[in-house]
Amino acid sequence: MLKKLKELRALNAFAKKQSVGMQRKLMLYWLSMIMAVFALVILLLSVAGTSSREDDRLNQVLNIQMQNADDQLTGWLDHLTAQGLSMSKTLSREIETFLEEKGVALEQLNDRPELLLELQETLYAQVNTTLQTADCSGAYVVLDATTNTGADTAGHSRSGLYLRYATLSTTSPVDSSVTYFRGIPDVAWQKGLELHNRWNLEFDIDQIAGYADLVSGPVSRPADQYYWTARTRLKDTWESAMLLCVPVVGSNQTVYGVCGVEVSALYFQLSCPVALGQFGSTVTVLAPIQDNRLVLGQGLVGGVSGTYLEGQETFSIHQGRYFNTYLSESGQYIGLQTPIPISKGDTQGLQWAVAILLPQESYAAYNANVRQTWIIAALAFLLVLLAISFFLSRRFVRPIVRTLSQLQQGEAAEGTMLSGISEIDELAQFLSTRDQSLKLAQGELPPNIAEMFDHFAERKSTLTEAERNILRYYIEGHEIAEIPDLAFISMSTVRKHNRSIYEKMGVASRDELMLYIDLFRRCGRLQELL
Repeated sequence: MLKKLKELRALNAFAKKQSVGMQRKLMLYWLSMIMAVFALVILLLSVAGTSSREDDRLNQVLNIQMQNADDQLTGWLDHLTAQGLSMSKTLSREIETFLEEKGVALEQLNDRPELLLELQETLYAQVNTTLQTADCSGAYVVLDATTNTGADTAGHSRSGLYLRYATLSTTSPVDSSVTYFRGIPDVAWQKGLELHNRWNLEFDIDQIAGYADLVSGPVSRPADQYYWTARTRLKDTWESAMLLCVPVVGSNQTVYGVCGVEVSALYFQLSCPVALGQFGSTVTVLAPIQDNRLVLGQGLVGGVSGTYLEGQETFSIHQGRYFNTYLSESGQYIGLQTPIPISKGDTQGLQWAVAILLPQESYAAYNANVRQTWIIAALAFLLVLLAISFFLSRRFVRPIVRTLSQLQQGEAAEGTMLSGISEIDELAQFLSTRDQSLKLAQGELPPNIAEMFDHFAERKSTLTEAERNILRYYIEGHEIAEIPDLAFISMSTVRKHNRSIYEKMGVASRDELMLYIDLFRRCGRLQELL
């Protein structure tokens, strides 16, 4: 094994002493420069293309969240609707049985509070059962009758029951305590319920949009006439809610009243918390669309933690390639929306939609971080490649300069001047065998050296007049600092001409250019460059 290692070391030392062709070294140098340019292109593309790539990623995330929200809300509302229809069916049987037993019609319950109390006691169990089993914040039934037709409010006041959960919180959306919001207080006392702090004896049906139309005519099937109201303020409270309205229909298609469930704004907010993700906080919204505007004030808004959304805005909708932009006076959001059918009857002319909203500022901040990361990585890659290019350039030019210095100092003894470049080494060996004072004719040069000189001289024809003047100054021995005064141009112009000369003449630096000039002078061919 030790012998093998010695052989490998000797082989490596031998390889280091071998000359490498200038063409190969130039190829390696240009390859590194091409890679540096490639890194610069990657940098520019990363800056320009990051946004569209992130827009596409955001679109995929929003689509997933949109589908989840749509499935959740569709299933939730369908389940509530089914329970509302079931409650309507049960209540209609109980009301019809009660009316038959008492031998009265529904309208004969007006001004008879004792019968209305007895009927509410009968209906309480079903309303309470619906509240306990449904995923809602309240349940109610409104009878198309009033305790006092002579009252000033009799035209829009109706008897009924309205039960609501007493407390909603983030730790537990609901608790077991129920408050008595509307109805004859005797029922609350019998059931041990606390009256709501804004309790009223009867409903104000003006607060239930579409109520009058629903009870005015015969209804064959409640499943064809139910609807959800827009979000409405609960009278005398700070709370607001959407109400499911299902007609309570008798066997003769007479409408006894309306029943349903409530989803309050707070309950919806707790049930649909804000979704935290890499792009920011997204908010779930159930709201109507009118004239290409998303009206949050008439719908329900989920959790808004981490955003500046107030839940009362009206957004104008602007369609985009990857997502929509939602604009209002209070801010700008991006997101997606999809229609959702929530009613079969009166919808108040509203088209409902589920939307996912993300603050534009959050996404802009995320994009800025991503772009910064890409720029830093691309710059680091570019700097590494430029360093490699500089290193290779130095490694390529330095042996040439050293060999030139040795030639100028008369150190051309054979075997003492290996530069690592085959053409230069061959020329040095050739010059070392001749009298330095004797000018060499072109035919006396080795074939590959003569070819290299010919190609270099031919490239001189590609220079502009200004560039030939700069080259002439170099041939005459002037330094770069002297040229601006000689040519009456600025130093930056000189450097610009230098870069163009290097590129056209196929050299990497001024040192390499001066080497060629000196070689042409030594070989008696300097006139070809003038």
